[in-house]
Amino acid sequence: MEPKTKLAVSKTEAKAIRVKVRQVRRLASVFGISHLASADDAPAILDLLKDERVSGDVYTLPRPFSCANIQAWIKDHEDQARKGEGLLMVVRDDTGQVITLTDFQFWPEYAACEFGGVIAAHLQNRHMGSKGIKELCDWVFEAIGVRLIVMTSSLDNIRSHKIFTAMGFKDMGEMDSVRPDGTVRRSLYWELAREY
Repeated sequence: MEPKTKLAVSKTEAKAIRVKVRQVRRLASVFGISHLASADDAPAILDLLKDERVSGDVYTLPRPFSCANIQAWIKDHEDQARKGEGLLMVVRDDTGQVITLTDFQFWPEYAACEFGGVIAAHLQNRHMGSKGIKELCDWVFEAIGVRLIVMTSSLDNIRSHKIFTAMGFKDMGEMDSVRPDGTVRRSLYWELAREY
C-alpha cells in the first residue's frame, strides 16, 4: 500500500526521514520502553499473537503464526530499518512478556508513514491504546519529520474509527488491504496531515 495523497517531497527531505528512521533504537511510550524487534523476541511475539483478542483483524501480521514466520517477519523489518523504510518495535513487561508490538511503514518519498500494532489483552479497554496512538503520531511528526500519517482499519473496528475521528484523521473511503498471505480485507482508509 502507498498513501492516497502523494505529497511533493524534496530529495533532501526524503533523505532526512530515512536517516532518522535508521537511527531509531528505542522509543518511550505509555506502555514502557520499546526496542527494535530481534530474532530473540520471536517466541514472545508468537505468544502475544496467538491470542485472537490481540491479533484479531490486524492484516499486516505474518499468518499463519509460527516462530519461523515471525523470525522472517523480523528479518524483513530489520532490512526495512536499514533502508529507513520500516520499523518493528516491541515492549516487554517486567516478566519478559511482549505486551505491545508496533509495525511502522515509512514512505520517505512522500513524507508519509503508516503504523499499526497490537496490545496484550489484559491492557486493552483502558484508554492506553488511544494515548499510545497519539504519542506515536506526535513522534513520527516531530522526531521523524513525516507530514502525513495514513491508517487503515477493518470496516467493523468501531473502536479504531472513534479514535481516528477524535484525533482528526480524515476518512478517505474504503480500500482493499492485502495480507502477507495474499488474502484481502476490506478496510477504511484514514489520513492525518501534520499541522504547522
